[in-house]
Amino acid sequence: MFRGETLELGHVQRNDMGAYYCIASNGIPPTVSRRYHVEVHFIPQVKVTNQLVGAPLGSDVELQCYIEASPKAMNSWYREDGNSLLSDKLSEDPKLRVSETVMNEYSLWINLTIKSLALGDYGTYVCASVNALGKMESQVSLHKLELNMNGFGAEEPMVSGAAWQRARNLPARARPAASHAQYCLTQHLPPQLYALLLTVIRYIHTF
Repeated sequence: MFRGETLELGHVQRNDMGAYYCIASNGIPPTVSRRYHVEVHFIPQVKVTNQLVGAPLGSDVELQCYIEASPKAMNSWYREDGNSLLSDKLSEDPKLRVSETVMNEYSLWINLTIKSLALGDYGTYVCASVNALGKMESQVSLHKLELNMNGFGAEEPMVSGAAWQRARNLPARARPAASHAQYCLTQHLPPQLYALLLTVIRYIHTF
């Protein structure tokens, strides 16, 4: 709330965007109001939730990307080793799905889902956004997660929550058996903390 005939916004930020109302009243109804909509323009901001994602063969994985842009931007996913947009292949490749979730007038999530991972699906994926002010992008490295007899990868890489969950949900015949203690750990610990714990235990055992 501000009283006066003129409202001045200095050093405007993204969160200053929106509708502003000028209301005039002298105590005698009705009051009169006018609506102003303020837009703040800026180059797109792109951020992936995980830059390194590991997932086993045959699993589904979701790569997540958060974008802020104003004015509206063109958003897309593509493979670094090929300049073709993945959005152009969606109609012909049932393995790929891109979903968008709008958060507000300048921000959204654009996620890429790859189903039934094959060897050719591993590599670097790029989330890109471009508007009238410029272009920004962020990369995700998707690599193969080897499952050993203990039910986890030999290198314990950083795994996204979606990939971890899908790996745990593989059919029993495709998932190596794990001990009761390991099962409890995987049920109650985040994947990154579980991987760190395994690394510490292995380090202790070497001495």
